[in-house]
Amino acid sequence: MTTLGIGNTGMLLATKFAPAPVLLATADQDYNNYKNQYDNLWSISTEGAIKRFKVGTSIWANNILRLENEILADIIDEDVVLFSSLGGGSGSSSLYPVSRILINNECRVLIVGVLPYKKEMNPPLANAVQAINNIMPIINKVSVMLFDNEKLRKQFDDDWDLVDGYIIKRVDYLMNLVSKYSIDAYSPLTIDESELKSVIFGGGFLDFSETFLEEKVPKFEYGSLNKKTKNCLVAMFVDKKEKEENMAEYHKIFTKTADKISTKVPNSRFIPGIIRGKINHSNSEQGISDRAYITIASGLSIENYLKKIEKIRDLAVKKAIAHMEIDKGSKFIDSKENRILDI
Repeated sequence: MTTLGIGNTGMLLATKFAPAPVLLATADQDYNNYKNQYDNLWSISTEGAIKRFKVGTSIWANNILRLENEILADIIDEDVVLFSSLGGGSGSSSLYPVSRILINNECRVLIVGVLPYKKEMNPPLANAVQAINNIMPIINKVSVMLFDNEKLRKQFDDDWDLVDGYIIKRVDYLMNLVSKYSIDAYSPLTIDESELKSVIFGGGFLDFSETFLEEKVPKFEYGSLNKKTKNCLVAMFVDKKEKEENMAEYHKIFTKTADKISTKVPNSRFIPGIIRGKINHSNSEQGISDRAYITIASGLSIENYLKKIEKIRDLAVKKAIAHMEIDKGSKFIDSKENRILDI
């Protein structure tokens, strides 16, 4: 797996997610933050994109051959996790050209994008809208997971270390569900690494839920399960302390739960399974603590995502129009007063 960080925020998240990421900087200040720590650090430009999507687009266009033939040339047939802010000029504008090169290299791509909060104003709001719009032509060839800084800054009281930690933890849990968070113990219905990756890299908008499915339907950030969902993985985590002879009962409980979820995604590729691991919390409102659930869906219907993006778009357009308005001044003294003031 290759981790790629683009722009200031993208590089920060990438370095927190992986020990040796590929980092693409478009400003000297961003480059200098990491030049003594990471070997695979590339300077694409020196002055940055001044937070403008159009300027960023020009930077990537001017460096497209370098990206294809040098920087990304050796990333072939790999799983790639790409971190980027959607509010900055360089990261937001990089998503289409970088993803297109990786797709041509037969890579599987997950874009982890961070939406700006409202008071970041323009250009970040406008950049986010343009970034999402720009990748729509390849939305079925890449997976896109969005995080909303508007919600996260409220949730963590503007503690940006906690915000970053939340994003990294979710992506880590998603990518390493089987390899890192499960143990070798008996399961009557297993999920393997290839099945997990087939959902993660299944294309379209991707989301992750820890809702306790025996009590409620999965709650996602924006999307919801419906007949348009392309891929859905549902896993019951059973605590590692439970004995093997009890697994038949868990299998029975899970079968009914999985049936309930599968009816919501009748046209989906549906992957159910039971994973053994340590249960720290179950999210059960009834206090059930011996099991928990994970739901991962990709190819989610874009309607709910577009509603969110359209709200950002409308706010960005409103602010852009106000910014572009020119105040028409008028003289506030007459010619007689002007002569008097001509001392």
